[in-house]
Amino acid sequence: MQFARDLDTASADKFVGMYVNERTLDYGADGREAVRRLLDMGHKAGIIGPEARVDWV
Repeated sequence: MQFARDLDTASADKFVGMYVNERTLDYGADGREAVRRLLDMGHKAGIIGPEARVDWV
């Protein structure tokens, strides 16, 4: 609840159930490739300025 931004417990529980999963901890190789592709598509479409480079930590 420390990071719940004023959500009540029931709403915070619903949010966590909807958006927190194993990919929260690690996108995996396919997730990292998806992010790279998304950024590349955005750059090619002119939505993102200079080519984005992602450093995974």
